[in-house]
Amino acid sequence: MKRRTLPFILTHNLTDFVVAAVEHVKKPTDVTYKVVVILPLLLAGAACVTPPRPAMDASPLFQESFDQKQTLPSAFTPVNGTATVVATEGGRHLELPAAPKSEHGVLFGPAMAEGFRVGARFRGAAGEQDDTTFAVGLSGLDGYRLRVNPERQQLELSRDTAVMQSVPFQSALGQWIHLRLQVRALPGLQWAVQGKAWDESQQEPAAWMLEWTDTAKPELGQAAVWGTPLGGEPVAVDDIRLWLIEP
Repeated sequence: MKRRTLPFILTHNLTDFVVAAVEHVKKPTDVTYKVVVILPLLLAGAACVTPPRPAMDASPLFQESFDQKQTLPSAFTPVNGTATVVATEGGRHLELPAAPKSEHGVLFGPAMAEGFRVGARFRGAAGEQDDTTFAVGLSGLDGYRLRVNPERQQLELSRDTAVMQSVPFQSALGQWIHLRLQVRALPGLQWAVQGKAWDESQQEPAAWMLEWTDTAKPELGQAAVWGTPLGGEPVAVDDIRLWLIEP
């Protein structure tokens, strides 16, 4: 069978290509049919393809593990005492003081009201953790807090001093406890406040353990970590992080 050539293959733009294809369809062959009928469909489909959207996840904004630090970095502002960086066999971490027996903390990161998540891990001295509370916070000194309360065996979500929600939570003595807290805007002038906790022997829970909807606008303020050494021993804090989150 005599081979037919396709004169429109050498055209230089899409318009010329289509015109040549239409003219050539008057001499139908299998190859011509495939090019004239199938190729425009492919071109149309390609024009409609939307590039895949990245996963809606948190973007890192601030993080500190203290491994390369000798003293408290200037990005942190102590509250009610002097926090220090200490070295142990496991590496360096932040330490909130043991005295006085009141709440100590540090503020860090930019002042924000919503759309961000804070995380850190905490450890009380072995045998003393039953008397030690610790928390991560958002929206400044009087904002939201996610607190482990070993005495009550609870994980508590609060705004200012009012506990809004709590669930049973038993912390393991002498182990690192991870906390995550986030605030994101909802439609209709509402805000979702969500928190979860787990110890170092566990995987991070897929779902939030506490979820509360606030109808009062969050205050503008920094993120924070907090510890109350009621047992008379310092509170260890490490892997402090702050993320921006998608709406």
